[in-house]
Formats: sequence, structure tokens, C-alpha cells
Amino acid sequence: MSDDVRFWRRRWVRRTTAWTVTAVVLAGGFFWVSGGYESWRDDRALDTACDGDLAAGAVRELFGGISLTSSGSWTDRRRCTVSAADADTDAGLVLWARETRGLTVLEDVGGFDAPLGHNWTGSFRFDPDGKRGHEARAVLLLNCGEGSGHGRVMTADADLGRGGFDDPVARAWLVAVLTETATAYARRTGCAATSGGRVKNVGATTTRRDHKPFATATGSCAGVLDGRTAARWGVRTVTEIPTEPAPMENCALGGLRGAHLYEFTASYGPAARLDLIRLDERRDSATARTGPDAPDGRYALTARCPGAGGTALFEVDTLRDEDAAGYTALAVDHRELRAALQRFAERSAKRHGCTTPRPA
Repeated sequence: MSDDVRFWRRRWVRRTTAWTVTAVVLAGGFFWVSGGYESWRDDRALDTACDGDLAAGAVRELFGGISLTSSGSWTDRRRCTVSAADADTDAGLVLWARETRGLTVLEDVGGFDAPLGHNWTGSFRFDPDGKRGHEARAVLLLNCGEGSGHGRVMTADADLGRGGFDDPVARAWLVAVLTETATAYARRTGCAATSGGRVKNVGATTTRRDHKPFATATGSCAGVLDGRTAARWGVRTVTEIPTEPAPMENCALGGLRGAHLYEFTASYGPAARLDLIRLDERRDSATARTGPDAPDGRYALTARCPGAGGTALFEVDTLRDEDAAGYTALAVDHRELRAALQRFAERSAKRHGCTTPRPA
């Protein structure tokens, strides 16, 4: 090979190398200036967020392509957050991890939330009829041992910012965030909780429009009342949830158009504690009765449960004419109403491994 050829080849190689280095430097500068580095750094931080407990992969799936930032550890109030890196994007996630002992209320857990199933004691709150379809809450009770009241409450509140939880895929990813984070948190903090399985189908909160004929009850209302008694009471419909353990379980027996006449509620752990306090206050202020019948048609039972379940409370409430529009005040069959509550309570308590419910 001639010297001229070698000269031009070396010159071409040097120029190509210089161009390549220049391109890499310019690309790196653009990546830095455009915010790409901060986005990459924040995304990597998800892997160690919440003291390493956060289910980072599920969080990324939940929020899609939104750039996220997170808190590195749980605060002293056992709170960990994920939020959109862009201040103009209203999206984020708040996780709470709390001991059940001493916790007097479980906030934002209302009636008829969807149980999670798959060996989890938990629920999903999302109102398909509401105006805030981009917000939802998932809740778990974790048993850290057989001792009654010894457990953890884990919650996840999410705001998607865009899209909504009417999408079953979004509901499944939020539950995955909670269950995977809760499992890691429990393991790290010495809570010997048994993990459930992957929840692929997550329901939504049952609303009054979801009532169905009494004879078709298969969930929480199944077996509470026999057909003959239901006909005598004017019960034609039920509003119910699936028969899986949840912090709060409900059944409503209703009239022809679904208006609630009798509401049965089972509450566990912190979900029951405030109502137990109110029950004591109501008992102290109630008018003395001459027999076992409650003048207002409200009855309550309690049971001892393992772990996070603590003291469970089972109640039935007879609704008045102002609650059930179109109906006059009900003539209550007190003996049968107490029996119906006992059946409802025993079925629910069995799912949670509790003792036989007794009068409160």
C-alpha cells in the first residue's frame, strides 16, 4: 500500500472519530439540557424508594409514560409518596403503612367496596358513577401473627391524572403496587404475614343501581334471609359484594326498586374500632327497654379475630321512611332480624377465622 493511501486513510479515520465524539457530546448535552438526565435519575430512584419496598415495576405500569419522582424512605408517620416530576401534571400515589393497634379509624373505606380475593383481606374503592374516576384507593389488612389485633394496615391512594380506573387494567396495577409493596414492607419489618396471589380481576365499588333480584343473591346477602320471610318483609332486591374477606363487608336488602330497607355490615380491625366506640355511646344514651327488642331496629354482634382483624363488629340497621323513599316506617320482626344478623355475621366471621359472633 502506497504512502499516499495510508495518509488519506488515517486522515479519514481521525475525522470520523472526531465527528462521532462530537455527535456523542452534543447528544449528551441535549439529553442534559432537555431534562432527560433528571427524568432518568428520578426513574432509577423508584427502584430504591420507600426504603426499597416500593413495587417500582408496577408503579411504572400504572402511570404509563409519566415521568415520576418519589420519596426515598417512609416518613415517621409511615408514609411514602410518588408524584409526577412535572409540576403541571396532577398525578401521584400515596402509600401508608400503619400498626393496627391504637389505630381508631380506617379512613375512606366506605360500604360495598370490592374485595380483592386471592387470599388477601383487602378491598378496592372506586365509584364508577362518580366524577373523580381518576382516583381510587386500595386497602390491605395484614396479619403479623395469631394474636388478636397484631397486624398492619396498608393503603394506596392513587390519582392517575389522565385516564381512569374504569379501566380494569389500571385497577389491577394499583392493587399490584399495594400487594407487592406490602409484601416487601412486611418482610423487612418482621411481620410474618402470609402473601396472597396475583389479583388480575379487580372490581369496583357496588352502587345502589347495582341491585338485583333477591332470588339471585350469590354474594354477601346469600342465605341471610329465606324467601318466605323476605316476601313478608317486602324484600325484593339485594345489593351485595362477593364473598371474600375485606375490611368492611356489606349486604343490603331492598324493596322492588332497590331502596335499602335493611343494611348489614361487618367491620374488621380499624374499620370497626370507631363504630365500637359509637356503639358504647349509643348503648349508654339509649332509652331503657323492657325486653330484648331494640326500639330502632338496630342490633350488633362482636367477635374476636386473629391478627389485624382484632374485634370485629357486625351490625344491622333498619332504615326509616326518610331513608327508603316511598316506604313508611317498617314494622320490624325483631326476632327474625336478630337471626338474620347472626347468619350474616357467622358467614363473614368464618371467612376471617374469628370466634362465633355474640351480642355486643
